[in-house]
Amino acid sequence: MLKKITFIFLITIVSLLQAQEKKITGIVSDNSGVLPGVTVLIKGTETGVETDFDGKYAIKANKGDVLVFSFIGMKMKEVLVKDKTIINVLLTENTHVLDEVVVAAMGIKRESKSLTYSSKKIKEPSFVKIDTPQSGQLTAGEINDLEKWDDWKLLMKNDMFLKVKNNWKFSLKEKVDVLVKDVNNIPIINATVLFLDDKNRMIFKTKTDVFGKALVFKNDSKHYTLQVIYKNEIKGIRINRETTKIEFSYNLNEKLNDIDIMFTIDATGSMGDEINYLKSEIKNIITRVDSSVHKKRIGLTFYRDHGDEYVVRDFDFTTDITKIKENLSHQTAGGGGDYEEAVEEALRVSLSKSWNINAKSRLLFLLLDAPPHLNKENINTIKNQIKKAQEKGIKIIPIVASGADKTVEYLMRYFSVSTNGTYVFLTDDSGIGNKHLKPTTTDFKVEKLNNLIVRLINKYAGI
Repeated sequence: MLKKITFIFLITIVSLLQAQEKKITGIVSDNSGVLPGVTVLIKGTETGVETDFDGKYAIKANKGDVLVFSFIGMKMKEVLVKDKTIINVLLTENTHVLDEVVVAAMGIKRESKSLTYSSKKIKEPSFVKIDTPQSGQLTAGEINDLEKWDDWKLLMKNDMFLKVKNNWKFSLKEKVDVLVKDVNNIPIINATVLFLDDKNRMIFKTKTDVFGKALVFKNDSKHYTLQVIYKNEIKGIRINRETTKIEFSYNLNEKLNDIDIMFTIDATGSMGDEINYLKSEIKNIITRVDSSVHKKRIGLTFYRDHGDEYVVRDFDFTTDITKIKENLSHQTAGGGGDYEEAVEEALRVSLSKSWNINAKSRLLFLLLDAPPHLNKENINTIKNQIKKAQEKGIKIIPIVASGADKTVEYLMRYFSVSTNGTYVFLTDDSGIGNKHLKPTTTDFKVEKLNNLIVRLINKYAGI
């Protein structure tokens, strides 16, 4: 009898302890923003999780448990759960445990002890500085296929273009220009545009830009419905295949000033001939944008390939221009080995950042010299990320460096057209780097890269 009572008592105690278990969620960040890859452990156990790319985590714990938050280069933090269900944590830098670095000809090289650490974000010591060349040396050109639509339609008949199109399963048929303005003919920014086929299935979703313009692309339907939503007011119209332009007018308008700019950069070994020059140009661009655009945030994403020291190293949006330049200075080219790189992962991380949905302009500059690996998974990932950029109203502006082939050019021109952006490419005119690809186009103007990018930022910011 005593044994039975004891057993029941133990079962009751265990049940009560289990009843205390609850789901704890939160966000881990540092002074620069959210921290992905932070380890969150229940102290004294092997139960733990990692924060995702947005710094978020979720873990089941009991009232008396202690959560331990740890991340390379940061001070460990312990938090008692108690009655809390949401625990947000701010980690601070631990200057005493930063890995030793060696300044080499190409930049920073970590000791081997840190190379085995799998992290999506690696903090670099702030005291290391690397000399970079003078800005204003790289030369580039621009092809805006949306402004040369007849040339784009001719390009779609090019055999090599068709091969790339079929490989990556992208299709941009006839476009419809949607213009949204107020009664004073002033463009309305961030109006949501929905495009439905003849069976009322949504085939496209996007937002108007600083010009009050949005692009949608037709499929094989005979009729379509266009809907525009702004300030909870919905307007719509039925159109046929012959329609190429539609205008909508609203009474209300909101003045917006914020701008988000993300630089997503290939940092593999093949970029070694130009990456230091590119860093100088970007610093110059940031400085000039800093003086001309008053409300802006800038983010950085660096990527290599699977199996390298890192796949993606990212820094979320910040208004701290000095910090951005510092983070930029610490990056070097390395890894790679084959031609293709982890472009799809770079896009996924870049587009998952804290983009300001109320910004008047959202720009993603993608600097690269190689395409993603061609496989079914990457095809789907690329298509999903392009769709995400469209829905968020993010313009993708590729900047293609030396060593790229026609696959890169045509795929990047698809990126730019599908997101209402433009295509930029480096040229041989500077005499810097390896040979640059000559684009398929009738004509283009050679400019200094830094001037060209500042011009585009000002254009898409309405300055």
